[in-house]
Amino acid sequence: MNKRTEAIVLSNTPLNEADLIVTYLTKDSGLIDVFAKSPRKVGSRFGSSLEPLTYSRIAYIGREQSNLPRLIQSDIIRPFHSLRESYRLFSVLSEALELTKRILPKHLPQRGPFQLLLSLLLSIESGKDERKQLIYYKLKLLKLSGFAPGLQHCVRCGKETSRFQLNEGALLCGDCSEGDGDYIEIEQRIKGLYNYLLKIRPAVLDRVKIEDSSLTGLERVINSHINYNIIERKLNTHEFLSSLKRG
Repeated sequence: MNKRTEAIVLSNTPLNEADLIVTYLTKDSGLIDVFAKSPRKVGSRFGSSLEPLTYSRIAYIGREQSNLPRLIQSDIIRPFHSLRESYRLFSVLSEALELTKRILPKHLPQRGPFQLLLSLLLSIESGKDERKQLIYYKLKLLKLSGFAPGLQHCVRCGKETSRFQLNEGALLCGDCSEGDGDYIEIEQRIKGLYNYLLKIRPAVLDRVKIEDSSLTGLERVINSHINYNIIERKLNTHEFLSSLKRG
C-alpha cells in the first residue's frame, strides 16, 4: 500500500540512533504512527519536516493496522517555525498536541480534527489570543470525538441546574445526583458561553469578546472534565504550565 495525504506532526520519538517514530494527525487517515528511516542523519531527505507542528504532504507504505508504515516522502507545506521558536506559544500548543494524541483513536478517518488543529495553528501564528483559541480547540475536539460534556440541563429529569457532576460528565440536579461524587457549580453565563462556542466556526471566534473571568470558569470546567472522565492521567503539559503559574 502506498498512501499520500496531508498531515501535521504531533510528536516524534527516537527509535534508535538514527530512526524516528513520528505521530501524525492526517487529513485522510486520522491519527497514525509511521517509521522514518535515518531522518537524524546529516543530509536526510526529510530535513526538518518531522518537527512537531510541521504541516506537510506525506507518503508512506505498509499496512497501517499491523506493522508501522514506513515514511517515504515528506514535503513541507507550512513549517510553523515561529510557533516552535516561541517558548510560550509552543507550550500552549504542546497541550493541544498531547490532548489530541491521548483522546483520538488510531486510524479512524475523520477530517474534523485535522481541520480544527490546522485552524488553531494558523490562528495562533497570525497573533490571535492563544488562550481563547486553546479553550475553543479543546471544546470542539471533545465534541468531534464524542466526549463533550452536557451543559444544558439535568440529563435525567431536564430541570435547570448549575451542578456539573464530574463522574457523569453532565449536569445533574440535586435530586437526581443523590449527593454522590464530586461536582462543580457552574454559573449560567459559563453554560451559555460553552454552548455558544460549540456551535460557532473558528472564523467566528475571532469576533467574540469573552471576559477573562468567563474564560477562567469555562477552562476550569473543561479541564476538570478531561482529567476526570477522559484520560487516565493528567496532561503532562498542563501540569507543567500550572506549576509554573503557581511558582
